[in-house]
Amino acid sequence: MVQVIKRLALVFFMVLLAGCSPKYDWREVSTAGGRVQAIFPDKPRSESRSTQIEGVQYPFTMDMALVDDQVFAVVYSLLPQEKQDEASTRKAGEALLRSVYASMNEPVPEPLPPFGQKLTFRKAVGNENASVYVKVFAGSGVIVQAYAAGQDNTLKESVADEFLNGMTLR
Repeated sequence: MVQVIKRLALVFFMVLLAGCSPKYDWREVSTAGGRVQAIFPDKPRSESRSTQIEGVQYPFTMDMALVDDQVFAVVYSLLPQEKQDEASTRKAGEALLRSVYASMNEPVPEPLPPFGQKLTFRKAVGNENASVYVKVFAGSGVIVQAYAAGQDNTLKESVADEFLNGMTLR
């Protein structure tokens, strides 16, 4: 009987611990050849592909973590050596900013918002409302789009802010 009570106590303790474990397991990640420092709420996985923006082909890598139905991603392109000067990097970053608005089917504001400003988009997905929070950066020969997306009832803006504010360009 004592063994049964000990086992039940152990099971109860494990259930209690599982209930207390954090939904987000934040970790620091260096990416983009060390040019970007980010925090992710779970271990990110990487995918690469080439994307055309305003007639220019860019090789992009996406580091992404999923938590429930929430997506946390840092998408970046290391620019070719001959395009790493400040003017070329800025031009590529502005093209990336415009592409964010186009992908959200939103008009591009003029002037464009500054790099690093949080952009918020609200969209209907089926019967649910979803939010996408985005920041775009350009510098050090890299263009970067960081975003957090999820349904409004699960993704809290404060969590999106923690992710977006944890990203820095080096």
